[in-house]
Amino acid sequence: MKKIFAIITFITLSILSSFSALADDEIRFTLSAEKPENNTAEVVLVCDRNPGISEGEFNILYNSSIISLSGYDFAIDGFSTEEFADEGRMNVKFSKSDNDLSAGGKICSLMFDIKNSDEKLAGVTIEFASLKDSDGNELSRLVESCEISIPEGIEENSDESSDSKSDINEDNAKSETDDKLTESENTDSEADEAISNSVESESDIAGTVLLIIGGIMILVGLSVLFLNFKAKNKK
Repeated sequence: MKKIFAIITFITLSILSSFSALADDEIRFTLSAEKPENNTAEVVLVCDRNPGISEGEFNILYNSSIISLSGYDFAIDGFSTEEFADEGRMNVKFSKSDNDLSAGGKICSLMFDIKNSDEKLAGVTIEFASLKDSDGNELSRLVESCEISIPEGIEENSDESSDSKSDINEDNAKSETDDKLTESENTDSEADEAISNSVESESDIAGTVLLIIGGIMILVGLSVLFLNFKAKNKK
């Protein structure tokens, strides 16, 4: 019986170790939408549990008949973008020449204007084409999409002209240049906060799993003691 109990304990610890290793290696990308104000909603893309990214490509997808992308701001260097407004898609590429992107935190914020207030929700999702480490290996990732809740009676934004769109992007570029040092400090702070929140979340999950496994092991131990006691009584 003692050998059986030892085997059960070993298997349980092995499963728990595998679960923890998998959670640490999986990168999590989360989109979250703020409540619309003045018919504009902000969507923030956050990355945490990051073992290191050297290159990647993904699309940010949205329904262009409901919302339109009016601006964006990347908090981390190394990203390049190309917009396909008619398709409801923004292609994003990342390449880090000096070292890997290993920090967590906010990657970018996206501003969407509401075009069709008849709809209640507007989804924003991420579609990955690739995500690789420094050895060229594909990285495992978990993606959480979001939905913009459209309030009733909100005033719709008309379609922007190409000149207006160009002005917005030029203003974004100037703003990024002027605030580069401040953004760098904010990025470090946001990265620390995101990593801290991620660690707390994973600690809660691990604690719950450990409690469940501990309870199971206690029940198994009591069962073994009961069977030993019963066997001795029969003798």
